[in-house]
Amino acid sequence: MAIRPLDTAKLLIGRATAKGIFLILRFIWNIFQTISWKMFGIQDVSKISNATKSKHVAQALRILAVNKFCYSLPPSLRDSIVSHDEYINPDYVINNDHVTLFFLDPHRDVAVFGEGRPGQLLWHSDCDSHITNSLFKNSKRLIVMPMDEFHKVCARLPDPNKPLVILGNTARCGSTLLTQIFECTNKIMSYSEPKPLNNLAVLYKHQGMSADVIQLTRSLVRMYARPLKTMPNPEGCLLKPAGPAFLCAEPICRIYPNTPTFYLYRNMDSTAKSLYKLSYVAPYIRLGYLLCRIHGDLVEAMFASLQYPTKGTNRTVDNDYCCGVFIGAITANVYKMMRANGGNVHGLVYEDLIQNKESGTRAIFRASGIPMNLVNDALTAFTRDSQRNGIYSRETFARIKPLDYTMEDKLKSNKILTELGYPTIEPYRLEGTLTF
Repeated sequence: MAIRPLDTAKLLIGRATAKGIFLILRFIWNIFQTISWKMFGIQDVSKISNATKSKHVAQALRILAVNKFCYSLPPSLRDSIVSHDEYINPDYVINNDHVTLFFLDPHRDVAVFGEGRPGQLLWHSDCDSHITNSLFKNSKRLIVMPMDEFHKVCARLPDPNKPLVILGNTARCGSTLLTQIFECTNKIMSYSEPKPLNNLAVLYKHQGMSADVIQLTRSLVRMYARPLKTMPNPEGCLLKPAGPAFLCAEPICRIYPNTPTFYLYRNMDSTAKSLYKLSYVAPYIRLGYLLCRIHGDLVEAMFASLQYPTKGTNRTVDNDYCCGVFIGAITANVYKMMRANGGNVHGLVYEDLIQNKESGTRAIFRASGIPMNLVNDALTAFTRDSQRNGIYSRETFARIKPLDYTMEDKLKSNKILTELGYPTIEPYRLEGTLTF
């Protein structure tokens, strides 16, 4: 199957050109900003020495412009052009509901928060279906603090005393809908793919249950599960890590052993078709489709950089249908690996949930320890587009030409699935999957 070269070039070259122009403007701005900061005695908070720190060691930066090549890539301070606004007390981030943890920068050893308008909940789907996209789109200021100060702030927060639920997923499997089933109760804070969980997963993969991993786990859980002024008595907190970041469930469950953990997946045929459309919205994924046609070493390197298990990834595929199935299978390997390691994680099938909305919701809430009187409100999620406020909405996907494939492509996909230890493309169930 031929790649649509014009659409692919338009997406990749267009985004790369826009990013290049942005970086040039940012470089020029930073030159003038460096001079002005020296003139007025302003210091980057990450470079202030311990000897000269005051009690106000968080820096608020006014956002002037933002550009991101692909929102599936980790966020960075390089994605924004900013100006110094003020130095503030670090507790500001936990005393204001319109401030949300954005990302961690291990190279500068800082934690970065996004601040929206007063009264705005940046993690809520009313802002965007994915928290990172919402923070890019709605943040008016970035609040930067050193990691040691971040941990001090989190140490003043309590551990959660209500259910903490973790939801892993393959891409394009309905996990955003399931996240909003919890959110629609109006009593559960639901975080869709927060990037700091990726940092935790990477650190755990390299260090195991080290002191740093334990500290970061506690800090992140306390930050996300803290009661809000707008939700002072929550009934729980849902964390939905992105793709390979699902590995963060292992250290979380070791420290908080009563944490219910689920993994949502769907029919591979549907996953492949949806991933294909996603690849024309997210350029990094489209680039992945291209690499899958070039060389197996590049494919393996790509999955390794994303922290996925790389067994079976050193291969090429010659069509986009096989590529979508291949990516779906590799992402599901995280679930299989965690099950093999003895993790208490249960699979959920999207099609089961759609066919049994109320009974499925009740079964998931029961397994999560969520009160049953919240089910009726939760069912509201089925009546709307879960991606309605984001770049992956039904309206956006409707404008993208559907994937064309042949029976030969399907046969090739079945061969790939068999080699990777999965059933064929027909509806299947992984070991440990719950039934409704």
